[in-house]
Amino acid sequence: MLTTFNRMRSFPLWTNSVLSGILLALSFPGPPIVFLQWIYHPYWAYCALIPLLYALTQCNSRTAFHLGWLAGITHNLLSLYWVAYTQGGGPAVVGGTFLLAFYLGLFTSIWSWIFNKAYQKWHSLSLSLAPVVWAAIEYALSLGELGFPWLLLGHGHAGQIQFVQFAAFTGVYGVSFWIVAINILLLACIYGENHLRRYWIATTVISFVVPWLYSSWVIQSDAPSKESIRIALIQPNQRLEDKWGPNGLENSLTKLQDISFNTLSKKPDIIVWPETALPCYLQHSSYCQNRIREFVNTANVPLLTGASHYNSSTGRPFNSAFFIKPNSPDLPSYAKMHLVPFGERTPYRDVIPFLRSIDWTKWTGDLGPAEFSPGVERVLFDHPKGQLGTLICFESVFPDLVRRHVLSGAQVLINITNDSWFGFSAGPYQHALLNAMRAIENRVAIARSATTGQSLFIDRFGRQFQQSNLFVETSLIREIKLEKSGSFYTRFGNFFAWICSLITLVILVISHKKTNTTS
Repeated sequence: MLTTFNRMRSFPLWTNSVLSGILLALSFPGPPIVFLQWIYHPYWAYCALIPLLYALTQCNSRTAFHLGWLAGITHNLLSLYWVAYTQGGGPAVVGGTFLLAFYLGLFTSIWSWIFNKAYQKWHSLSLSLAPVVWAAIEYALSLGELGFPWLLLGHGHAGQIQFVQFAAFTGVYGVSFWIVAINILLLACIYGENHLRRYWIATTVISFVVPWLYSSWVIQSDAPSKESIRIALIQPNQRLEDKWGPNGLENSLTKLQDISFNTLSKKPDIIVWPETALPCYLQHSSYCQNRIREFVNTANVPLLTGASHYNSSTGRPFNSAFFIKPNSPDLPSYAKMHLVPFGERTPYRDVIPFLRSIDWTKWTGDLGPAEFSPGVERVLFDHPKGQLGTLICFESVFPDLVRRHVLSGAQVLINITNDSWFGFSAGPYQHALLNAMRAIENRVAIARSATTGQSLFIDRFGRQFQQSNLFVETSLIREIKLEKSGSFYTRFGNFFAWICSLITLVILVISHKKTNTTS
């Protein structure tokens, strides 16, 4: 393979990085523009890393770091362009989008650096380590208050349910491992030694056939569930100025109630309103609370809705979900546990004192962090049909957080979100797709209610139903199964990612020792 790599020498190495970044971006949902839709497809991911892998075999470690960074920046800029489009932000939000791409690109550069170090020591054998290191790096990207595992390779494949059912064992990190492994195999098929080409082609075919056979078997062997819940999702399509401007509460209540009353003829077991559907502190506003209880009692259907909740101990609000039952004085709530960094909370402000004094509105206009308090308690809502787990917006991005909801007893997950900030862009579609991977990982159904879209239902195998369009007023009603068992991933968590992380650590230690011995 070393000699045949020379066939690719006709272009500068940096073009390989840019090409890989472009192909990675094309494997995720793109702008909702009709004439561009044919370009975007998850299958690009199978070959996206090939140009970069070649470049990493032709340079030193320092250059490898920069080449990986360039690929990562390109990928993240093209995929997350919609962050700069966020409504209410100033020019600094555009600058922040570039900073985000530079930060996330570092993870690709670290992978590139580790792979290059391994390649210098073990040459072609190191290609087999590339998927392991990639999975470990993605796992690291999901950790901490700055965690942002939005563009994990496996997330782009959440809709390819015919291949990725094994995520119920490995989580999304196993899917990413599989995709990188296919890149390695295709690279070997194209540029490997002629006498081994049949072996590589056969192995590549098997790498597709085995996941396909397993996924087909799992889906076809699904047993009918005796327990289900009928959910009505409300998508009010409220503009920001309508909700937060003059008479915003009345505007919101009127629209949400009118749409909800129209669903009662289909006998829902629960009505779901999206994130921050009510522009009030529900627990502390007697007027708002009375209006909601009046609606719920009249409809005689439980309601799950997003609203703010005041944290009296810190003086900061919670981004919360409330569950209101007919003729019940109780008002249980769940506070969002993982807040959007720099959108809802300044990361690490509790441990780095000077961060608390920064006035972000000077830089970002209306989009300065609201400085919400993070929730600390995992709350399940007790519906007569079963236990409901709630994911508020950004929380659906984090595999371990979702897994712990199911492990705690959630029989169905309800994702409430407000993606109206991102306009008519790829953002809402990417965000909705992530839920499909969470459903597969935990073998649990998910219902998603979004302010302006995309609202939809997802079954335990990631199949998506009744996807709404963006910026339309609508309601969706469907009966979905209640689950009890969860999955291997639910019970044992990121076991696969931990193994990959341990192997990566060993690679680094051995590589470092060999470097010192050589010197």
